[in-house]
Amino acid sequence: MSAKLIIAAGVLGASGVLLGALGAHALKDVLDADSRKGEAFATAVDYHLIHALAVLTLGFFARQGAGKTSRRSISAAWAMVSGVTIFSGSLYAWSLGGPSWLVHVTPFGGLTLIVGWLLVARAGLGLTRGRE
Repeated sequence: MSAKLIIAAGVLGASGVLLGALGAHALKDVLDADSRKGEAFATAVDYHLIHALAVLTLGFFARQGAGKTSRRSISAAWAMVSGVTIFSGSLYAWSLGGPSWLVHVTPFGGLTLIVGWLLVARAGLGLTRGRE
């Protein structure tokens, strides 16, 4: 399972860089036309890339861990993958002309990212108590 997370992190990282480059170059005129959409796109890229690194770290951590700590790391990472998909995906789509209701989906992605980070804390708490 940790190998799949490392693959997911690679895909997230590559797609985040690609979308960031597209936003800065190929889509610059489109995104500059409405500064709110340009800012939303930039925020989506930031969260996308930050969480790609977090998923990569959790993939390696899950590979080294055992028992509950490994399972919790895997759960945290998949929550982050889901959160990036919902959070950043909805912002990308809205920024590029998608329907306005997409901005109401974004907070669910943010909540999913928060759950991912809380699962990281839960995995760490298990380590401090000497449990796996």
